[in-house]
Order: sequence, then structure tokens, then C-alpha cells
Amino acid sequence: MTSTWKRLTDRLAGKTEPEPLRVEGVPDHIDVPVREWLYEVLRTYDMATPVAVRLKLPSTILKSRDPYGALATLDDRMNPMLRLEVIDATLGCLQQALQGADWHHHETVASYARQLDGILREGDSAFTVSENYGGLERRMDETLHATYDKAAEAGASTAQTAADHLRAAFSEAYGLRPDPSAAYSRAVKAVEAVANPLFLPNAPEPTLGKVRSHLEQGGHKYEMAIADRTGAPAGIDAVVAMMSLLWHGQRDRHEGGPTSAPVTQEAAETAVHAAAILVHWISSGSIRKK
Repeated sequence: MTSTWKRLTDRLAGKTEPEPLRVEGVPDHIDVPVREWLYEVLRTYDMATPVAVRLKLPSTILKSRDPYGALATLDDRMNPMLRLEVIDATLGCLQQALQGADWHHHETVASYARQLDGILREGDSAFTVSENYGGLERRMDETLHATYDKAAEAGASTAQTAADHLRAAFSEAYGLRPDPSAAYSRAVKAVEAVANPLFLPNAPEPTLGKVRSHLEQGGHKYEMAIADRTGAPAGIDAVVAMMSLLWHGQRDRHEGGPTSAPVTQEAAETAVHAAAILVHWISSGSIRKK
């Protein structure tokens, strides 16, 4: 949750402030707690070597008298993302190292991750710890995040693969190193995972495009849980329109065409949120046969 704390003088003055601007990198006001967190985790779990190797850092780091301290304080004015890269790699290496470990170790790691997330949140960082504690991702608006959570929960109840694809799409779109093409592809697959079995159960090679065509041609057979202006169940035009947007917007699905183009970051984020809504609607029964 976003902190609602305000300075004493602002509270006494009744001052209301807009949502704080998110800060990129590791700003000065959280530099010390982040450095202390990094040092403790790196030293406790002996993570200096795997982190340095994963990031392909100069050998001087590991040759230093205190590799943990060298990593915890590593900074580069030419690369303001480097500190975040170290944090991200530390979380990833830690998660990998503890695969198969007992509950106590996992709970300890979760505690460290929550501690870091609290620092980032209170410091208005643009980044947050990922849901699985395996790295950093860009912080999302809380309303949008709630939509994603509901969709993932609904997707998991009907088709686990839908929830998995949706989580992967979110990570690819908002991770420290976003991959718009992968995010968009996963978003489409998330919708296909719930839509194909429901609308095209006997199709040998179902796709979102075929589901879209099926609903467009047979829209009179379906209705929405929400009412239209007359009070009757609404039609599914909005569903078809959203599926069309998601399907046709993936311009890198095939190469060499006159409209082929790389997927932009903005398009990928839009696709992920559109997919979340569709997965939620389909999984929760908001789209139903008459």
C-alpha cells in the first residue's frame, strides 16, 4: 500500500498533497538504508561472487578486501541504474540459491524482501520488489495493480496457465529490463488460456483471433453480466472490441509485412492491462451464454 503519512507541519496546516512523484534510481535519501540492506544480505548469504558474475562486473570487486562492501556501495554516474541492477541481481541470486530450501529460509528471505520494499516505498522509489521476491519491477498504480491481482486470482481458479502467463506478462512489462515483445505475447497467451477452452473447445488450433471472430459472428448468443442503458444484459461488443485491439495491436507477430513493427513499451503495458480485464471477465463468468 502507498504510504499516507504526511509531515507534521503539513497535517497541522491541513495540506493535501498529490500522489508523490516516483524517483528513478537510488536517490540520496534512501542511499544509506539501501546500502546497509545490500551489505547485510550479501554477507549473510555469501552472494558477492554470484552477483558480480551475473552482472559481469570488473574483477576488482571480488579482489577487494571487502567484496560485500564494494558491491553494496557500487555506483556509476554514467549508469544510474547500476545500483538497482545490483539489488535486482542480489534478489535473483538469493532466490535461485534457496530453491529447495526449507520454510524457515524462505521466510527469512521474504522478510528481507519486505524490508527492502518498505524502504523503496517510503522513499517514493519508482521500483518495487516483485511478487515472488526474485527481483525488482517498476511500481504500478495501485488501482491497476488491484485489477491485475483480481485477474490473476480469477485466472488461477479456471486455468493456472492463464495466471502464469499474466504474471509473466506483468514481469516482462514492468521488470528492471522490460521486454515489450515478450510482455505482449504473454498477454495474448493469458487470454487464450481462458478463452480458447470456453469458446472454441473443439477447435484443433484455437487462437485469440479465432475466438474474436467467433464472438463477433455469434455475438447474439452471448451477453454480459452488466446491464445496458435499458436495464437488460449488455451485449458483448466491448469484449469483441477489446479482443480486436489486443489481437491486431501485436504488430510483431509476423515479420516482413507492410504494417509489421516492434512493440513499444506503451503498447505492451496497454496490452497487459487489457489482458488482465479480459481474463477476469472470462474467468469470473461476466461473459455468458444467453
